[in-house]
Amino acid sequence: MMTVREAALRKIAVGDIFHASMRPNSGPSYICLALQVHEDRIFARRTTIQSVHWFDRRTGVEIDDDRVVIDSIEPLPDDVREIVLGLDQKYREDEYRWADDPDWEPPEGSSRLTPDQRRAILFIAKFYSAHPLPPRQ
Repeated sequence: MMTVREAALRKIAVGDIFHASMRPNSGPSYICLALQVHEDRIFARRTTIQSVHWFDRRTGVEIDDDRVVIDSIEPLPDDVREIVLGLDQKYREDEYRWADDPDWEPPEGSSRLTPDQRRAILFIAKFYSAHPLPPRQ
């Protein structure tokens, strides 16, 4: 029989943004974009630093690091979602530039967050913790 948590994780689709964190809750925030969804796992990219992660679709636990766990799948408001997708694109483009030229340096000040980006990050910090998935059993 499927748990409530597993049923919720099964709702994740390609293109969805969800949140994971390191356990115990003292670790970094993982704002993730689902890139592939398979029967037994989810492949996602962390939008802020572009790292990629495989999560078990039944438990939400990262396959390579069992300290990282999906803790919320609540959809973001449209405006915040668009800001997160914009940050993901910006950081992905930076990764491509570094891959092409390891000596590439971003322009001065380009890594600073805009007021809207700061607003979105501060919103996310409260939003996901207010909409948690049921705990793992």
